Amino acid sequence: MRLRSVSPRWTELTLFDLPRDLRGVSSKRPLLDADLAAFLTIRAEQIAELRGWPSRTVGSVGRGIRTLCAVHRPGERIRASTITQLTHTAVPTNHVLEVFEGIEIFLDDRPDPLDVWCQKHLALLGPDVRAELDTWISVLRHGTTRRRPRARSTVTTLVRLVLPFLTEYGRKYTTLRQVTRNDLTNWLAHRPHRAYEASALRSLFSTLKAERMIFANPMRGINGGKLTTTIPASLTTEEVEAVAHAALQDPALRVVVALSGIHALASHEIRKMLLDQVDLAGHRLDPEGLNRPLDEYTAGAITDYLDYRHRRWPNSTNPHLLISRNTATTATPVGTFWLDKLVRPLPIGLDRLRQDRILEEALANGADPLHLAHVFSLGAKTSLRYTTAVAGSAAESGTGIK
Repeated sequence: MRLRSVSPRWTELTLFDLPRDLRGVSSKRPLLDADLAAFLTIRAEQIAELRGWPSRTVGSVGRGIRTLCAVHRPGERIRASTITQLTHTAVPTNHVLEVFEGIEIFLDDRPDPLDVWCQKHLALLGPDVRAELDTWISVLRHGTTRRRPRARSTVTTLVRLVLPFLTEYGRKYTTLRQVTRNDLTNWLAHRPHRAYEASALRSLFSTLKAERMIFANPMRGINGGKLTTTIPASLTTEEVEAVAHAALQDPALRVVVALSGIHALASHEIRKMLLDQVDLAGHRLDPEGLNRPLDEYTAGAITDYLDYRHRRWPNSTNPHLLISRNTATTATPVGTFWLDKLVRPLPIGLDRLRQDRILEEALANGADPLHLAHVFSLGAKTSLRYTTAVAGSAAESGTGIK
């Protein structure tokens, strides 16, 4: 069935930008834009068929569409902030937003969470200092030709580390070009997390120097000390048995344990793994292009989970391997909160499982950092950290590495 579009129309200009209030608005109210409602209803039905929405969800989305079209005149843009108000009427707003995405009349005015956080915590800084800090944050978020973008949590952590310095010296400076080497040295001398704060300040000033916003890098040559690094440790026999027992209680948990403990995948790789990356017939696993052989335990865990998934959500077309009640009717991966809740019965975290697998591989292959980097797609420093841990353990026990 071909989706008809709304005929071209004029757009109503905004005279006063007032927020729309949907409280007390009924979906049975007469429609102000019947053509748009018909178009969106057909679009919702097609997406529902593609995503496997249950009939109850389709009905709720239709109710939300009618509510919106009952308060918006033809040509008036519909904002995401208005659609999110439908939550109060038990309408799944994430599904309604998916129907509206890509349509000309839709205006996505949802604030970026990191922008909101920065606005709250950096409000007291001077305008020039704030502009310089925003440049650094932009480079961290979006990267450059030589720098990869950083995760939002990493950006937040780095900003938190430099914020005490900027707060303490903010009244002294009107711009970060005024920061001196002595200021940084004196401030770092008594800091409880000096190494981490020095690393964040070094990132800040080196970026501003590269962007030509400061004349010289005042952090150059300042040694903040070594960052604390944890030494990977193998699991005990009791921990392995406890993990194996807990994994039997939930098919999804068993898959997570297999992918982390056998294939050493990180949590974000597990959450984002696609069904197309699992080849049960060919006994291959292809997370992010790694193309690994699929062992019997992992293949059995995935097979059992797929049977459970089909029974639980038979109409789901979500392309990801792991899905939940909230993502079964979408195309998004499960969230970190869902995964954290899933692994809560385990006596250890997924990082420990992954570390144990990499240590096992390092011990079996002579602690070769190049081998680890190739098999697990690790960086040079991370590979050396594991091989050093294996070499140190062998030296303490008096056994050599074969």
